[in-house]
Amino acid sequence: MFLTILRNSLILAVGYYLSIVFLPEIMNVNQTISKYVFVIPAGIWLILSKNKWWVNIVSILLGLGIALPIVTV
Repeated sequence: MFLTILRNSLILAVGYYLSIVFLPEIMNVNQTISKYVFVIPAGIWLILSKNKWWVNIVSILLGLGIALPIVTV
């Protein structure tokens, strides 16, 4: 269970980083497009996962907790 949460959180953190920093600033992609490039696949992945709902919520929060310090540097 813990490994699932950690894996999902790291995947979401990388997605957050790509959609916040990498795509808009380095690849010159519009921020709105960058947001939807992350939100749609992540949403579908979390909806179709066979995890319990609270595992997905914890993964999202932990992913934000991992990504925000990286992005704000």
